[in-house]
Amino acid sequence: MTTLLSAAIAACAPSNSNASETSADANESTATQGSDHVTEWKEGTISPDASQPIVIDFNAVWCPPCRMFGPVYHAVAAKYAAKARFLSVDVDSVPAAAGQFEVSSIPQISVLKPDGTVKSTIGYMSEEEFIEFLDSALN
Repeated sequence: MTTLLSAAIAACAPSNSNASETSADANESTATQGSDHVTEWKEGTISPDASQPIVIDFNAVWCPPCRMFGPVYHAVAAKYAAKARFLSVDVDSVPAAAGQFEVSSIPQISVLKPDGTVKSTIGYMSEEEFIEFLDSALN
């Protein structure tokens, strides 16, 4: 039963919404900086940052695994702030960014490297698992 429950809460499928895609730079006013090293992305697609990787948490307020992963993401963002920029994207509010990264289940964590390559993973992770994923993706 525990395995079945774990599989059921590991990832959620986002709702489908259509919106026109707009391009926006990660430095523009489409983002707001939180006090914990995580920026809420507000609209448009996400461009690579030539100076450092961007770690993106695709989530939604109605997704239980996303809510469980949020504190892990914020804690690791504080530890890795010197290695990457951290964004949080609500897939319902910013469907253009979700479409850009082909998000089909959430939470999805994508690492956008300065050269434009992307490495992604889906589902809840413990802090140790997230750090392992980041170390692999950033190197």
